[in-house]
Amino acid sequence: MTADDIELALAQPIERPFTRDGWAFELKLDGFRLLAERIQGRVRLLLRRGRDATAQFPEIAASLAAVPGGDFIVDGELVVQDAAGRPIFQDLLKRGSLSSPREIEAARRAHPAAYFVFDLLMDDGADLRGLPLRARKAHLAARIAKADRLVPVDFVERDGEALFEVVRAQQLEGLVAKELAAPYVGGRRGSWLKLPLRHVADFVVVGYADDWNALYLAVWNGHAFVYAGKVGAGISPGVMAPVKARLVEAVVAAPVFGGGVNDDADAVWVRPALVAEVRYKNWPEQHAVREPVFVRWREDKTPAECHLPAQGVVSAPVPRRAAPGRVSNEEKVLFPDDGITKGELVDYYRRVSAWLLPYLKDRPLMMTRYPDGIRGKNFFQKSAPLKSPSFVRTVRLRSDEEQRDIEQIVCDDLRTLEWCANLATLPLHLPAGRVGALDRADWCVLDFDPKQAPFEHVVVLARSLHERCERAGLPTFVKTSGSSGLHVLIPLAGQLDHTGARQLAELLAALLVQQHPALATVERATKKREAKVYVDALQNGAGKLIAAPFCVRALPGAPVSMPLRWEEVALGLTPRQFTIKNALHRLEALGDPMAPVLTQQVSMADALARLAR
Repeated sequence: MTADDIELALAQPIERPFTRDGWAFELKLDGFRLLAERIQGRVRLLLRRGRDATAQFPEIAASLAAVPGGDFIVDGELVVQDAAGRPIFQDLLKRGSLSSPREIEAARRAHPAAYFVFDLLMDDGADLRGLPLRARKAHLAARIAKADRLVPVDFVERDGEALFEVVRAQQLEGLVAKELAAPYVGGRRGSWLKLPLRHVADFVVVGYADDWNALYLAVWNGHAFVYAGKVGAGISPGVMAPVKARLVEAVVAAPVFGGGVNDDADAVWVRPALVAEVRYKNWPEQHAVREPVFVRWREDKTPAECHLPAQGVVSAPVPRRAAPGRVSNEEKVLFPDDGITKGELVDYYRRVSAWLLPYLKDRPLMMTRYPDGIRGKNFFQKSAPLKSPSFVRTVRLRSDEEQRDIEQIVCDDLRTLEWCANLATLPLHLPAGRVGALDRADWCVLDFDPKQAPFEHVVVLARSLHERCERAGLPTFVKTSGSSGLHVLIPLAGQLDHTGARQLAELLAALLVQQHPALATVERATKKREAKVYVDALQNGAGKLIAAPFCVRALPGAPVSMPLRWEEVALGLTPRQFTIKNALHRLEALGDPMAPVLTQQVSMADALARLAR
């Protein structure tokens, strides 16, 4: 018996929940149905239509290969989740379409999958399909232990209505009901039932398809309109007829919202004026609504009333955040030219934490503190103060400057970040290595420092580096320093030690100087640079630090170090144009284009060979 011999059991849809003896209720998951087998030590993953997905999801295959015992076949749901445990179907869909081993490995690191197993169909060669579900569940619990990528699905017996209320309150996907006495039978037989949840919200119309068969949607986030998806279901000539003239009158040349649009070839953009009520399945953060259906026009609503809804935005519960910590002396002015206070600094770090904390996690922190503001005295702080709160994580490291071991701060969570900001910390400086692997580099960085050179030369050199690295198969990510230059980072995923990272940076810097001798130099002495851009490769190495993305610099205007898309690295860019006043609006609309630098992995041997050629 193999997985090829099995017809999947499917669930019939129902309209309302129920409570009944002899029934089990499980959470409905937003993923790919997956049948997995291990036969004579070989693992195969088969999607619902029979497609083999073993190569696309190597982490699941490895987890199943490690299960003790003999042959088995299991049934379950494959899911990709975000950091908060929310299923993100769009990321799963992208992973399922990959074929390049390099892309698959990068996706595995960036968006690892989890396999939620709800049935055991064969165990040690014995066919269990004829057993009642209750017995199969018992075999499953004994055979499959919860692991990092392998999760046996729990169930609630009898109380379906009570569980449904929890599901609805936490905005989960829905429920699946299964008869505990039933064998496993292929097709829709009535012993498996499903009750998906649907959500309704109001959206402002920001465009329409040129064939009038779809609408582009957005919501107001308090600062700007943010793209929310495209709806075609429910759109008919009768729906569009009353509003066609108004849409035509509102046509504009460019979209009026932030956020990415993947299918805009047929889009006609309009000013926000009309509001539509739309029903949808779920709404993962930073993605479009899933399975939207037009319900009706809302003439009683204005575009500014189309907020992110309190219900139905995400498909899994969001962890409850701790109450904000108390800010001491929050009216203290840190930026006197701008009137920016410590309270505003702490609030900025709170709000940017979702993007910033992944960079800080597991990295010893160097803080630069400005207790009297940017015009007052400042000092570096690595070691934790003696009266640090108990929640502040530290790691014991050797300090070459102090010639002793110190307890260095590691900022892994929001409470610690709030505490750091409350100490009037402005820049946050990070090493390329993580606790437990401080000798390995997660990135190679080149720092473009213009000093007396025009910033336009920085733009030219950074783009030249990007293009050279692209040809060599090296991904590059760029951010403003928040001060005077740009930082270009190459993801290493710990493949090189710090010496190797520095040598790679020195090679790239030398190639840039060779290509642009009138613009670039690797001369450290400022007086000898001849108004050229200093391409600094020496920010790589043991003990070397860079300014963290999104950290605040101690300069007028409170500029921040901001990740950029490469198309933004163009004439007109300035290194201080992003500040604590406009950074969050940008991030909420566009997200963080540099995030893959933390996880993406490339073949360094292949890339170095291409560079040598």
